[in-house]
Amino acid sequence: MIPFMFLAAEEGEHIAENAFWLPHDIKEVFWGTLAFLIVMGLLWKFAKKPGSDFFAKRTATIAESLDAAAAARAEAEAERDRIKAALADSDSEAARIVEEARRSADALRGDIATRAERDVTSVRDRAEVDMIATRSQTEAELAGELSRLALGAAERVVDEELDDSGQQRLIDTYINNIGGRN
Repeated sequence: MIPFMFLAAEEGEHIAENAFWLPHDIKEVFWGTLAFLIVMGLLWKFAKKPGSDFFAKRTATIAESLDAAAAARAEAEAERDRIKAALADSDSEAARIVEEARRSADALRGDIATRAERDVTSVRDRAEVDMIATRSQTEAELAGELSRLALGAAERVVDEELDDSGQQRLIDTYINNIGGRN
């Protein structure tokens, strides 16, 4: 006999005649098959609609999830493309900002140079006015001093007789007085 048939039977049990084709009792096979068919019929009648509704909902949920994932992917790719474009534009934007800063610096340099020239001109004009005023004041003081000295010399000349040696002494004294004051 075939060895697997003997594995199913314990010692002392008798194997049925149909053991070659069905290793169990035929009644058990019949009632098991009948119970299986009844349960399948009941499931088919009562569980088919809820089962198919469940699987339809599950299929719809999966389809919605796939659509949402596809939309999210498309949105992410659009965002990626926007960021790539922004990065590509960032170089031109940086160049534009540098150029704008350079132009601002040139304009500021020109403004500073213009302001410096105006300040220099203003200082020169004030210095010139101050110099003219100082010169006028100095000339007026010098003229007053010369007048006073000339008057003093004239008084001395009148007081003394004018001879050649006296006149020379008077001139030397006058020159020494003027030289000592400056």
